[in-house]
Amino acid sequence: MRVRLTRRAAGAKLAPSPLQDRSDADRDRPRSDTAARGKDTTINLPPEHRRKIAAYFVASLLYWAGQYIFVPTLPAFVAARVSTLTAVGVILSMYGLWSALLRIPTGVLHDTTGRSKPLLVAGFLLGSAGSIVLGQGRSVGALLLGRALTGASTATWVPVMVVAAGFFPPERAVFATSLLATATSVGQVLATGSTGFLNRAGGYPLAFLVGAALVACAAALIAITRLPSSRPAARTQVNARSILAVFTRRDVLLPSFASAASQFGVWSIVFAFLPLLARKAGAGDISVSLLMTANLLANTAANLYATLAVRKAAQRAHLYASFGIFAAGALLAGWSPTVGPMFLATALMGVANGLFYPILLGLSIERVDLSHRTTAMGIHQAIYALGMFSGPWVGGILADALGMRPMFAVMAGTCVAAAGGLVAFTPRTAAAVRTGAGAG
Repeated sequence: MRVRLTRRAAGAKLAPSPLQDRSDADRDRPRSDTAARGKDTTINLPPEHRRKIAAYFVASLLYWAGQYIFVPTLPAFVAARVSTLTAVGVILSMYGLWSALLRIPTGVLHDTTGRSKPLLVAGFLLGSAGSIVLGQGRSVGALLLGRALTGASTATWVPVMVVAAGFFPPERAVFATSLLATATSVGQVLATGSTGFLNRAGGYPLAFLVGAALVACAAALIAITRLPSSRPAARTQVNARSILAVFTRRDVLLPSFASAASQFGVWSIVFAFLPLLARKAGAGDISVSLLMTANLLANTAANLYATLAVRKAAQRAHLYASFGIFAAGALLAGWSPTVGPMFLATALMGVANGLFYPILLGLSIERVDLSHRTTAMGIHQAIYALGMFSGPWVGGILADALGMRPMFAVMAGTCVAAAGGLVAFTPRTAAAVRTGAGAG
């Protein structure tokens, strides 16, 4: 892999070797000499380093494939084992609840200890165990525990992104997170596209077992791959006072709660009750699986567009447009008498999610100092995970009270109004949109 970086620095002298004047903790991070040269320079990544990067990103792909391979038919699997839609919603909400509770502590633990590998391996193995418990669960308690374990596993996602950026020079951090987002999306799309076929081949439990195996393979790859070390100087800057200071910033909190309101709708409709509504309309496991794949493909395309094309002057316009697109998709899904229109509906909601997720993430961290940006990202992800938790829970209650179709309209209206209002009060900034790596 050869990455060409260009920077003009007139009169600069030839830089020293990339491995000179670096701390032991920073040895594994490749360094650009662009700041010290007057013309084009090339970063040479040794074959061993390229293999480490490949192994890490394959591990990320396998992890998210394992986490999503049972998701399209999970609502039906749970519904067959409980008596009410409220119970379905509560069980599904455990994923977001434990993700929200553990993301900030996990990020702080990583920043203060710098020990990436034990944290990531343990977190991944939690996800593998959760898949097995879910697949074998026959009681409400077992299903709650299984979904909670898979949610707790995703608390490692903030350190995963930090480690990914550590494989590249600092100025290539956005490239690193974009590459991670691509690996994540590929894993999710491949996994959801295979769910129905796995169910047909071996019943519902097979997808959970395959998911557990994929996540365990991801943990094994992480365990045998040498990861970049965190810088001790950066770790010592994170303390209780600095975390509290970031947590009370309006420019961090308002976009984060807007993201939570958006995910409130996404996780109540797309990931919880749209698969059940599709089944009522006559969809089989393969069709339900492909509904999720269509959503994720649209999400990936819109995320790429938001990352590459949306500039600061158009951020808010794109946000408001994305909220309108989501509402249209949710209303279309609730109205659809057959499965066909649901594919358009889920694609529209995927486009909306692919737009508002990275833009809101960018708004929440762009004014934060680099030394605390990991903490701000952890806060953002913990807050938006509250929407992942509350959406299925509230959606289940409303579905029991009103029916699924009216619930879609209520949830869409609530999340769009709340998110739009929060964005309206968010301070305007001059920074550009940054990519969001991951969606769960």
